Amino acid sequence: MPTYANTQKAAIRYTHRAGNARIVGVMLGILALIAAVVAGYAVWSLLQSPTPTQNETEQTNPANPNRGMAENESIEEILGAVQVYVREQDFNSAQRVLEGAVATYPVDQEIRLALGDLYLLTGQTGMAYEQYLAGIEIGPETWAAHFTAGTIANTLGRPEIAETHYIAAMRIDSSQPETPLYLAAIQMKLNKLTEAKANLAIAGRLNPDDVRAYTMRSEIAMRENKASIALEQVRRARQLEPNALGLVQLEARALKRLGQAQEAVDLLTSLPIDQASQPESVKLLAECLGMLGRSDDAAARVMDAAERQPGDASLKFEAALWLQRADRLDEAMVWAQDAAMQGNEQAQAWLDSLP
Repeated sequence: MPTYANTQKAAIRYTHRAGNARIVGVMLGILALIAAVVAGYAVWSLLQSPTPTQNETEQTNPANPNRGMAENESIEEILGAVQVYVREQDFNSAQRVLEGAVATYPVDQEIRLALGDLYLLTGQTGMAYEQYLAGIEIGPETWAAHFTAGTIANTLGRPEIAETHYIAAMRIDSSQPETPLYLAAIQMKLNKLTEAKANLAIAGRLNPDDVRAYTMRSEIAMRENKASIALEQVRRARQLEPNALGLVQLEARALKRLGQAQEAVDLLTSLPIDQASQPESVKLLAECLGMLGRSDDAAARVMDAAERQPGDASLKFEAALWLQRADRLDEAMVWAQDAAMQGNEQAQAWLDSLP
């Protein structure tokens, strides 16, 4: 298991990997990426255990029938053995060794955090959080431990607890630009927009060119019905990530909110076909065309997308709605019936409501 310095570097490394991932929707993709991020960190962290000696390797070699944790093994030896198991992807043996080590060394922070990392790696997220919490309580409290615990807590659907860990991480080390960013994402989730904006200001000072901060500020402005600010912020984000689909959609939403529907149409129709055919892009384009009184064009766009994605019943029902607005009820019913046959309950309810 790494020292505090190495653990901190590891956490910085894995959060940066998250930061470089593509922008998705607006809660910046941070929350959506967390599970992959923590699992990636778990692998990295476990493989930083001290390299085992030849004797330790012999003890843990798969061909050795006496493999396992010997009595009176040191913590360094235990972690070296776990490293071998992880490299072999023998996670059951690694777990058995670490759980035995926790019983032997219940107040050792390294062992607790190593077991937490292994639980993350094997998808046992709740148990991972318990071990991280135990490690934090044992001490010393570190930025990396609180940051990781906060990230795990959020994956467990506990944003309030995640917030407390991120706040603790900022208290310990205020120089890490990821912490206020992740904290702001959690606070957006909790609808604490004032606090989120304050933390985004901190994140912006620490990393002025972080596209995620601009994206989140734009989304907050949209929530506050400040579309001009939202447009300004998302355009600054697009200077950094001009081809990110989520940002194009966010800019189009801001333009639509400002009543600039034609500009939004021009933006959305400039997308490559694979991005333009995404349901969110199609529905947004149809709404903007509808604002311009072009219901037939809106229906045509949605029908085209639905034909490209025949398994998407929601697009078929969307086509039905636009056909209805274009006074083409017979065609609308055909599309709605197709959507209903695929299990779309809204389409069936719409059909049942017809006279």
